[in-house]
Amino acid sequence: MIQFRPRFCKVAVLAAFSFISPSLSAQALAPVTFRGLWIVRESMVSRAEIDAALEFAQRGGFNHVFVQVRGRGDAYYRSLIVPRSERIREKDLDPLAYTIRRGHELGLNVHAWVTTYLLWSARKPPANRAHIYHMHPEWLEVRADGSAQRFLDLSAPRDGTFEGIYLSPSHPEVNNYLKAVFTEILLNYAVDGLHLDYVRYYDLDYGYNAAGLEALSRRHNFDPRQLQGASDGATLGVAEAGTTVELWNTFRRDRVSDLITALHAIITIGGKEVMLSAAVKPNIQVARSRFFQDWARWLEDGILDYAVAMNYTPERSDYLDNLRISLGALHHANRDQLVMGVATYNQSAEETAEKIRLARLAGVGGIAVFSYDAHKTNLAHFDPILKIINR
Repeated sequence: MIQFRPRFCKVAVLAAFSFISPSLSAQALAPVTFRGLWIVRESMVSRAEIDAALEFAQRGGFNHVFVQVRGRGDAYYRSLIVPRSERIREKDLDPLAYTIRRGHELGLNVHAWVTTYLLWSARKPPANRAHIYHMHPEWLEVRADGSAQRFLDLSAPRDGTFEGIYLSPSHPEVNNYLKAVFTEILLNYAVDGLHLDYVRYYDLDYGYNAAGLEALSRRHNFDPRQLQGASDGATLGVAEAGTTVELWNTFRRDRVSDLITALHAIITIGGKEVMLSAAVKPNIQVARSRFFQDWARWLEDGILDYAVAMNYTPERSDYLDNLRISLGALHHANRDQLVMGVATYNQSAEETAEKIRLARLAGVGGIAVFSYDAHKTNLAHFDPILKIINR
């Protein structure tokens, strides 16, 4: 297998922020050693679907595939911990094992793509009573206003901001559970990478799980629910409120970082060459301050191999802002570990291709396309995208 391990090899950043100019020639494009493709779980249900996806990736010049094997708290692999996905159409199929074998035959690096804290998003609860949604409702997220996701009516009307039911990173048992889930994959499968998705809090006003608040109180002797009336100094002094807010934010940020640190240690101790990557919010500042996803620190501390920025916006100006801010905030030595994720589902192929060109001119370490499944019934859609990726 072709291995690209940034902890052993760094690719020089060849371009700065003059990349905006359309007059730059094709020769100015920085080479990308990481060319990734996301393959959603709908293509992991049969051998024929898996073959089609992997063969497209190989023909298209991709060398890394993120294959979704944990979608919503279920398993597209053999597990003693997680219930098997009901979507798998072939009883004797182990989708991950088959994908690894076929992917390696085609020269692809296969990353097990796993949703992390996001647990469920359908309009009905999981049918399988062994699903963690049913087994541990006390692990689920709680908002600052006290509304607990364990009591959420899944069939109720939703607005555009609803993502789903989350495990709370604040709860002391959640990371232990996830470590067990992911370690099972690492021990039993010859994956080239573990790719973490939704490795963050739901949003700024989440994390108020009762067990998490108790852990915080034992450590810092305060309850962040006090802060609801303290931002103007009404309950606490202004200086005290500011300090306490930062303690609370750091506590939440550290819970997510603890999981990354533990997984890095598990991989290192195991002695396998497994890349650890995360799909991250594309604005590095927003990721850290709003979602408590401190991916710049993960790269700097050497516990993450690749940050795959989900820069999916169709707006060119927003895309460039995310690219500038994130590259500008990263330490120079970590910039080649930034893989720019670009969407195909919400814009034309030409617009996707242009965004890939801009990222390459900026000197990112790699490109990833989301997703194969968006146009798998019309593969010609990808032609302009493949042309710029392989140039």
